[in-house]
Amino acid sequence: MKAAIYIRVSTKLQEDRYSLNAQTIELTRYAKSQNWHIVDIFKDVDSGTKLDKDGLEAMLDLVEDGKIDVVLCIEQDRLSRLDTIKWEYLKGVLRENRVKIAEPGSVVDLANEDDEFISDLKNLLAQRSRRDLLRKMMRGKRQKTREGKVWGKQPEEYRYNKDTEELTVNEERSWLIPYIDDLYIEKRLGATAIARELNKICKTAEGKQWTSQQVLSKLKNPAYHGTLQKSFSNGETITVPNVYPPLRTELMYARIQNELSKRYRCKPADPHFLRDVKIICDSCQKEISVKKQYTYNRDKSQRYGLYVLTHSNEETYRACQVKPTINDKRIKHRITKAVKDILTDTSKIAEYIDSDFDEAELSRLAADVKRLEKMKSDVHSKMDKLLDLYLDDKWSKEKLDERHRLLEKQAHQIQNDLKERKRKRNLIQKDKLNFDTVAEFFGVASRFEELLDPVDQQKLIGSLFPSATLGDDLLILHALLPQEVTVDVKIRIESMEEAKEREILENARERYALAQKTLTQHRGLSLEALSKMIGSQPSTLKLDQERFGSFKHLAPNKQCPDLKKQRVIVLQDELRKNPKLSGRQLEKLTGINRKMIYKIMEEEELKR
Repeated sequence: MKAAIYIRVSTKLQEDRYSLNAQTIELTRYAKSQNWHIVDIFKDVDSGTKLDKDGLEAMLDLVEDGKIDVVLCIEQDRLSRLDTIKWEYLKGVLRENRVKIAEPGSVVDLANEDDEFISDLKNLLAQRSRRDLLRKMMRGKRQKTREGKVWGKQPEEYRYNKDTEELTVNEERSWLIPYIDDLYIEKRLGATAIARELNKICKTAEGKQWTSQQVLSKLKNPAYHGTLQKSFSNGETITVPNVYPPLRTELMYARIQNELSKRYRCKPADPHFLRDVKIICDSCQKEISVKKQYTYNRDKSQRYGLYVLTHSNEETYRACQVKPTINDKRIKHRITKAVKDILTDTSKIAEYIDSDFDEAELSRLAADVKRLEKMKSDVHSKMDKLLDLYLDDKWSKEKLDERHRLLEKQAHQIQNDLKERKRKRNLIQKDKLNFDTVAEFFGVASRFEELLDPVDQQKLIGSLFPSATLGDDLLILHALLPQEVTVDVKIRIESMEEAKEREILENARERYALAQKTLTQHRGLSLEALSKMIGSQPSTLKLDQERFGSFKHLAPNKQCPDLKKQRVIVLQDELRKNPKLSGRQLEKLTGINRKMIYKIMEEEELKR
């Protein structure tokens, strides 16, 4: 047979038994013992998880040219530690060209189902073995770090001798650290400005232009004051002092970190009741964020913040046809009202929830299940055809991988939706999902606006509604019930005119309540005195009385709605005592303006 020898080592997973020379000698000896003709020896120094390797590609070219009968490797994991779809592709190329896989002592014919099954098991075990090796290597690296020994690529300001394990200062580059420190602390330059200064006099160690991120990494690196610090994927951070020859003092490092925290201080996002809800734009299917924006009042004398629902970044905002930018004031009141309506008035539930949990809903769910099952079948069919598209040279490996990831994501989402619809259908059939269970679910949020601070509001709404969809004038909150089914709650978004009108009315109601409380504590206040005490105009308080009724305990004055009646009573009393009183005398006795007295007497037909 015509044999191709394939040898591989990985720079990350190097082992003595897998050295290239050792593999070549052993495999050549075995091929000769089998009387196989060695066509060529292909080698790679790369990870077995990659398909696009020079040696492997060159060998597959000969396979497709029909020049190879068997691929000989020391163990199958030298040929492949590939994921499932890449492994299927590699097997397909070998199988179609009737090429076997051989190890010293065994030959696998991929046309034989039993042999192929064994080969698949070996590939899975190779993947697991690789993960075990990585874990062992990381344990070794953590231990080496704890002992104060360095590994991996070192900062350019140092030289590391692997034989003696000695660290020394690289005099050609060590000047960079004090130079950067001086520009940052003494000259007060930022990282971008320092990068510009460095580009005037030198390049990076790789011969490239300096960037602000490279400058920041040097400002933050504890190695330059002697400390070895490594963070690992298991969450552990190991710190060992006095490992590197220091190029800056610990005091300078502390000053730099303090300055960094001042200049790059990022405050956590302010709590907001919708911040934990994943909101998707109904138009473009991109994510919507809660953003704080700032604006000014009419005369530009006061700056204040407001929250809006809009796209996460400018690019997605420009690409969206609707371009939503919605003030949160247009939504919060509606959510509170929806929860209260659902809890207190069952006749209003239909305004918010498109379901009566009846036969009609069961029919809709059955149609959804049928539609989703067809979609699931279509997606799996597309996944099955991916390999054919690649083998027919219609798609590249990169496009194949990208499409496979996308289809896997779609399949996962369809499967979740399908499970949810079936679960919902079963609950309705067993009468375990109805208006009572929905109302019970919302009971926890009945007074969330009154009782909770903004942080707790955010947590509560996020737990009730993990996701939502934002339309033109509708926010659909997807309530996740304890039964693991979703109920959509429709919240109509107010117009800005409605929101302003409601806000004005709410402010008036609060002002009216404050005024009445003040009058209860200070009875007999005039409207002018009351307005000064609570900081409102008399005309505004008069309008509040017209909205909500007269204030109790308010002293009569010209702004009081009952003033005319009181004046009539006073004039009648005085005229009853002495019908001959003149207008001047009545003015003196009652304190009412003479022109007003004549006007009242004429309107009320009072006679002297």
